[in-house]
Amino acid sequence: MRAMVIREFGGPEVLEERELPDPAPDPDQVLVEVKATSVNPVDFKTRQRGGWTIKPPAVLGWDAAGVVREAGSRVCGLKLGDELFYTPPINGRGTYAQLHTVSAGMVAKKPSNLSFHEAVAIPLAGSTAWDALIERSRVLPGERVLIHGAGGVGSLGIQIAKAA
Repeated sequence: MRAMVIREFGGPEVLEERELPDPAPDPDQVLVEVKATSVNPVDFKTRQRGGWTIKPPAVLGWDAAGVVREAGSRVCGLKLGDELFYTPPINGRGTYAQLHTVSAGMVAKKPSNLSFHEAVAIPLAGSTAWDALIERSRVLPGERVLIHGAGGVGSLGIQIAKAA
């Protein structure tokens, strides 16, 4: 499979296309043919100066939308051809690749009214907004919320706060 790999930390010039072995799903994972991915601040900040346990050469990327190509032996509720979107674990292999393995419990079926390119804009920004407003702040009906900025997290945060 082809993947975009950082050979060292630095600017965009450290990204290079490489041929890597196809990953195989563990029993609780799905193998996803990635149709779309995105670039988040965490991607370029990690590319520039590293972070977590990532060491070059590495594949970055924390958003994916794609199609199930294979399901592990213990995966239930997902089948070949299902359209998904998700954000993988921060310390795993990234989504800047043609194929990606991820725990079946971390994916959601892509709404049919969204393209892969639209769906991929939601996972990391949406989960960040959800975590801040619902999990940590525990926003309740009738409360007011001030959201600074209207990037991906802010835009989704406004919608989540309004729905809450």
